[in-house]
Amino acid sequence: MPNSTVRTALLRSTSRLIGRWWFGAAPDWDRVRRREAAGTRFARAPRGVRVTAGELGGRPAEILTPAGAPADAAVLYLHGGGFTMGTPQMLRPITGLLAATMGTTVYALDYRLAPEHVYPAAIDDAVAAYRALLERGIPAERIAVAGDSAGGDLTIEVGLRVRDAQLPAPAVLGAICPVLDFSDGSAAFDCDPSREPLLSPEVIAQFTDAYLPDVTQERRREISPAYRDITGLPPIVLHSATDDPLAGDARRFADRAAKTGAPLRHSEYRGLWHVFHALPMPQAREAVRDLAGMLAERIYGRNGYRATA
Repeated sequence: MPNSTVRTALLRSTSRLIGRWWFGAAPDWDRVRRREAAGTRFARAPRGVRVTAGELGGRPAEILTPAGAPADAAVLYLHGGGFTMGTPQMLRPITGLLAATMGTTVYALDYRLAPEHVYPAAIDDAVAAYRALLERGIPAERIAVAGDSAGGDLTIEVGLRVRDAQLPAPAVLGAICPVLDFSDGSAAFDCDPSREPLLSPEVIAQFTDAYLPDVTQERRREISPAYRDITGLPPIVLHSATDDPLAGDARRFADRAAKTGAPLRHSEYRGLWHVFHALPMPQAREAVRDLAGMLAERIYGRNGYRATA
């Protein structure tokens, strides 16, 4: 068995153990957050990327700045965690590599979490952060918005809110294994989850119920990006993974975009799982660099891509 295959298998097994440690039959979200913080406290950005604490739109933000980053460009990054957990530090393997590869400052937002702050608090925070970047004088056409999992949903929501408010639109949206369907019609509830080490239909339902308590299925469908009108949004770069229970929703979303003419590029990574991008494996680095290239192309233009890592 090739070394890369062995490494992938080991990381899948390790991720499964982490998932079982984090979650229980009825998660205590404070405990889950403590365990997540303990498990990711050693996450580091690449050498040459300076990490500082800041604020954006009234919320804390981690600012990752590579050497030579222009002052008039930015990536707003929205972390995953099922709307109930997660921190900017947890996703440094993604945000740090984005910053280094793009040569661009990344603002990783620490938005409010459910169940203490339910829908639409996280969306409000993300939109406020985007507005704050505009108020700092960064042109919309030099801003990318990106996120993973729950943050992928928030990324699409920023695009929708900005469009509907007739604000200047960001150059591009990047969604890694995003949450796209909150209803019981999600493909996550009609798939084989055995290859996915972190997520399960039960955990997905727990996340959703914490974020959308007492919200009917009809309303959950209405607010799901999978069923929304996405015409008029900026170009979307969508990453999914075949073993992820959310992969079916990503395919539906991409198919719908193609039918409506919405600009979307979908890359589906075979044999990998939910947000594998954050793991220390060659496929993850390749995927993040691919995303970085597409975001940078939209921000800087094909000839202005600032690859530094």
